[in-house]
Order: sequence, then C-alpha cells, then structure tokens
Amino acid sequence: MADHQHLHGPLDGYGAAFGALTTLGLRVAVVPQPAQINLRGQSSDLTAAVGEACGGLALAARVNDVTTNGAWHCLSLGPDEWLLVGPTDSGPEVAARLTDKLSAHHASVVEMSSNRVVLDIGGPSAPALLASLTSFDMATLIPGRCAQTMMAKAQVILQSGADPETVCLFVRTSFARYLADVIVDAAPFIGDS
Repeated sequence: MADHQHLHGPLDGYGAAFGALTTLGLRVAVVPQPAQINLRGQSSDLTAAVGEACGGLALAARVNDVTTNGAWHCLSLGPDEWLLVGPTDSGPEVAARLTDKLSAHHASVVEMSSNRVVLDIGGPSAPALLASLTSFDMATLIPGRCAQTMMAKAQVILQSGADPETVCLFVRTSFARYLADVIVDAAPFIGDS
C-alpha cells in the first residue's frame, strides 16, 4: 500500500498563493485526492450496481445532473457516461466491485482518481472569477448540476456547490498548475473590469 504522507500533488506549494486570495473575496482549496471512477454503459444495467457499490447512490438520470448520498456523488457527463466521486482511497475497491457486478453487461469501469485535481472554489468573488475564465454560462450551474467546458483553454468539469458561490472544479493533473496560475493571476482583476 502506498504511503500517502510521501505522495506529492501538482499543486503542492500553492497554499500561500491560494491563501492570499481570501483578501479578494475568493477561497481556493485543493480537495484531498477524491476517488474518481468513470463509468460508461446503459443506465438500466448500471443503476443497481452503482447503488450496491456506493452505499445507495442513485445514478444521475439526466445529462449534467448530479446525485449524492453524502459520501458519493454521481455526475452525469453524457447519455451513457458518469463520473463517480467519493472518499479518498476508496476508488480501487469500489471500481473492482463495480467491474465484478457489471461483468455480464456491456459496460466500462475505469478507476481514475489520479487523473484530475479537484479545486473547491468559493466566496463572493468566485462567480465573477469563474465567469471571466470561460464562455460557459455560470448562472446555469445551479445546485444539483454539473458541466464539462473549457476554462482558460483547459478542459474542466464543474460541479455546483450547495450555494451559487461554491464550485468544485475538476482539471486534468497535467493542466492543474497552469489553471492554478491563471486563477491566481486573474483574481486581482475581478471587479476592475
């Protein structure tokens, strides 16, 4: 088993830069490596397996919907694609259970927890900052919704928080430092335009 005390993430060292943003009405924090499982197939085949493997989690029914049971979130990314997001270190075990339960179905289960970094972004300046970095209409990202879009030329997944000022932003690990730099550089100019 990996010793997580010695693992390093692409945004290690950004704590001070993110902390300085609080004076600008912005909170940015790296979410400790949540489990992320990409799931593809027919919803009729997947519903029971997801519920059993993820503590009763319901499969999100419509594209861009999000369901949750508190521990796990199900983001519907397309008509036959979902991203399951859950507790740190649970990805491999849950992916193995799903693979086993879906072995008789035409389905794909890919454990990809290290594929994306997740940023928790909030505060009164968050909506303006995010809107300045994307052409996506952030007003449509209401609680219970998600979206795939481009943000400052990086492909991201956005998941709404409990309030309009909070968003979880999933960005590929290889673009994490780039997007973090863009956020830090853009934040002082929010409200100046």
